[in-house]
Amino acid sequence: MLKNLGGLGRDPLVHFLAIALFLFVGIELVDPKAGASDQTNILHLNEDLLIEYIQYQKKTFNPRFARTYWQSLAPSDRSDLIHDYIREEVLYREAMNLGLQDNDQIIRRRLIQKLEYVTDGFVGDINVSRQDLEQYFWLHQEEYRIEASVTFTHVFFDFRNQFNNSLEEVALQTLDHLLEKSVAFEKSAGYGDRFIFHRNYVARTRQLVASHMGEDMTRKIFQLPINTWSGPYQSPYGLHLVLVVENNPSRLPNFQEVAPLVLEDYRRQRMDDMRRRKIQELIAQYRVEWDLSIQDLSADFTYVK
Repeated sequence: MLKNLGGLGRDPLVHFLAIALFLFVGIELVDPKAGASDQTNILHLNEDLLIEYIQYQKKTFNPRFARTYWQSLAPSDRSDLIHDYIREEVLYREAMNLGLQDNDQIIRRRLIQKLEYVTDGFVGDINVSRQDLEQYFWLHQEEYRIEASVTFTHVFFDFRNQFNNSLEEVALQTLDHLLEKSVAFEKSAGYGDRFIFHRNYVARTRQLVASHMGEDMTRKIFQLPINTWSGPYQSPYGLHLVLVVENNPSRLPNFQEVAPLVLEDYRRQRMDDMRRRKIQELIAQYRVEWDLSIQDLSADFTYVK
């Protein structure tokens, strides 16, 4: 028997099996996960996973909504959603296996954004009363100030079309005619040259008019009397005769005028406040250990975001 065993020791097949066993044990010691590769490649799929996937896709963390959405899908749409889930899950696992998440600031930022979406889902709907909106409006009324605006038409005389020494004379003659005939707002198109921007300006702000006419002329336009032709006034492009028909000073609006804007701003502020509180609750679950080089800051440190 011992002689037979000695013969086995010289058998090449035994040598091969021993080497294979050695390699297998070595791989297990170096990478314990390698032996379980078959298991990690198994993708378990069930309805609960798909409901969770739908919530992330829709950025609404409401299981009831997600389940109703899933049940309402046509068979082809369900198939597409399952295909998308499998594709993302496989790519995610392969990326993790390759260690692509390590020290990657883009992935870090993306994960933070996804957690912020989660905290938004925890916030839920915001109940808003008229009293809340009105109080918010009075506290921020200045932010809704309506800018001064002016409505006017003008007759333009282009520097490029006539000699400068006669352009003002032509403009004055035209002004006399406009005053004599009481030419109305809508009739101004029959006079002067074509302006590079507009002939009629309706409820335009000082900023817009200044971008077309220049600061000096804009200041004069906002000071002109109503319903009478005036001028000529000089812009960077030529001379202008101006008829102002409406001049609205800057004013604070009443609540009804800006209620939709107030509602939007109020909801945004409440969402921001609630999100900050939720994140602070998460941060409060962690203990900050200060490095010796910055521990002097710990006494005065307060997280505010």
